[in-house]
Amino acid sequence: AAAVEQTRALREAGDVGFFDLPDDRDAARQAMTYAQNLPPEIDTMVVLGIGGSSLGPHAAYSALAPSLDVLRPRSPGMPRRLLFPDNADPRSFEAVLDLCPLERTVFAVVTKSGGTAETAAQLLVVYKKLEDALGSAGVKRHIVAITDPSSGVLRRVADDLGIESFPIPPSVGGRFSVLSPVGLVPAAAAGLDVMGLLDGARRMRDRVIDGSAATNLRENPALLLASLLYLHDTERGRSQVVMMPYADQLYECADWFRQLWAESLGKERREGGHVENVGPTPIASRGATDQHSQLQLYAEGPADKVFVLFTTRERDSDLTMPASALTEHPEYSYLAGKRMGDLLDAELWGTFGSLTRRGRPAATITLERVDAEAIGEYFMLLEAATAFAGPLYGVNPYDQPGVEEAKKLAYAAFGREGYEEAAREGAPPEPDPRYVFR
Repeated sequence: AAAVEQTRALREAGDVGFFDLPDDRDAARQAMTYAQNLPPEIDTMVVLGIGGSSLGPHAAYSALAPSLDVLRPRSPGMPRRLLFPDNADPRSFEAVLDLCPLERTVFAVVTKSGGTAETAAQLLVVYKKLEDALGSAGVKRHIVAITDPSSGVLRRVADDLGIESFPIPPSVGGRFSVLSPVGLVPAAAAGLDVMGLLDGARRMRDRVIDGSAATNLRENPALLLASLLYLHDTERGRSQVVMMPYADQLYECADWFRQLWAESLGKERREGGHVENVGPTPIASRGATDQHSQLQLYAEGPADKVFVLFTTRERDSDLTMPASALTEHPEYSYLAGKRMGDLLDAELWGTFGSLTRRGRPAATITLERVDAEAIGEYFMLLEAATAFAGPLYGVNPYDQPGVEEAKKLAYAAFGREGYEEAAREGAPPEPDPRYVFR
């Protein structure tokens, strides 16, 4: 109950804004209007972002767009395919640029600070290519900025060049931003149900933090999940959380959860002169694929993991194994006439049973169906659970000092002005020639 009250106080003070995003229908309407007004020849949006600026919109797209949507042929107008180069790997990024004709591509630059090095590097390359090929008008037409409403270099660039832009609320951190324009603009471009996302999120928000029932552990699924995972970690030594969806379209949601849980809760906690390192380790696993690669470890390896399996009651497509194919073989005949989705469900319960029979704690989260409202609920459930876990661990779930330190060292290694002191601490060592493989 104290964790809920502390989170409520931060929200009421205006310090934590993600709970209020489902009420911002203007942001959703503006995102949809932007998508509708894109020239019909634009068939691709490339999202330039990293961390929460990419993982959230990627999760929504993977869950709600048709499977393998990036490979489907496009016709003029909506919906657009989305690509998420994410990392500043030159080989991957060059491949994206080679495969996406500039005149048919819009680049969404997503960074709250505006100066994230990986995203800035991508932007500089894209800006030059657009300017050379399409001129300054092409730059304005083919870039959209999603950033802080008033500060940061990307905000200045967007204002100076007249690039269309969307604000990320100052009280919303990157890993909690999927229901802001960070996620809504790409979702609208892909033709997804952005209002449905907000409707589902609002329904879960009202359940987990608004109203008197929010402090009741049995009535609040986010608080229950946070409490169980916290206690398994601190009381039972189970510091790893395996998030295992049994639907391929939900795997990127598990990947999104990895950043949310790890970056929010993995912290140094200082009490007096004592420093304690706390935080669980999230793992994204794929059912049933990882039954054939990880389950042996999960079932009989160290008892240091908690398992959250999630699935859907209804699948928007299914295949029936024909009753007339190879049925003379008993190894195949038991499948005849049954659905492939039912096989995946049976695999889930096989994993669940294998784990629980060995005393490995496991839970299931079930979506009625994978639609926008259910995914909105999923996002809000896990964001709220993370917010509540922060006070349980005694840490601030909204900062990331370890990440900031790594950024400073990277800036120093790259010679960025203002980071000379960090550079003096030492350059990266040269690799030992014995371990440079040729």
